[in-house]
Amino acid sequence: MKNLPMRWMLVAAAVAAVYGCAQFAGVSTLRGSNADTVDVAPNDKTYVGKRPGGGQERIARSYKEQPPLIPHAIDNFDEITVSDNQCMDCHSPSSAAAKKAPAVPQSHVDATGNKGLNMARYQCNSCHVPQVDAKPLVENRFEGRK
Repeated sequence: MKNLPMRWMLVAAAVAAVYGCAQFAGVSTLRGSNADTVDVAPNDKTYVGKRPGGGQERIARSYKEQPPLIPHAIDNFDEITVSDNQCMDCHSPSSAAAKKAPAVPQSHVDATGNKGLNMARYQCNSCHVPQVDAKPLVENRFEGRK
């Protein structure tokens, strides 16, 4: 007798689940295929800029506080590790002028005075990204600053 209300609740939940699934049977997915189909890798896109130091122009920022975009390819760079950051070969305050590259700003330099990067800013490509010439995935009417 004690289990009778519990059984009725389980039956009601099962009926609701079946009804809910039948109600959405005609809805298609946003991805354009069933969820169980294998994803197809997109074609590789080439970076807009070729190699560092090639005289690329800086890419205009779309809004005031946007991190600068990388105007050259980075696919041939080594992975950034705790002991090695190839970005700093050209962009460190000590070598930027000789390489004709923009130096990291003071906000990125370690406050201890050793002129190294602040470790909170060490993974450059977390904020700074290279660009590819790709068709937008969705329509975008954003207008940046002019």
